[in-house]
Amino acid sequence: MSRFVLLYQGTSDPSRQEERSVMSALKTAKVVDHMPGSILVEGPEAEVAAVVQQCQNWTFSPVRSVGVAPPHKHVKAPV
Repeated sequence: MSRFVLLYQGTSDPSRQEERSVMSALKTAKVVDHMPGSILVEGPEAEVAAVVQQCQNWTFSPVRSVGVAPPHKHVKAPV
């Protein structure tokens, strides 16, 4: 199973009812986490794409990992 982020592309955050309707439309995909305007789901891409296609102002993309360099430089020991 793959993870996808569903994003709302409207001018403001979607209503709670609209978010619930999107989440309930996902039959086999599992909601992992959600915030206003974004939902993290785990499931088959075909189902996620079908649900997003029926909902206005929603889009989705696969989750990607991004490596980040450490914020602090390592200081070498004095000679």
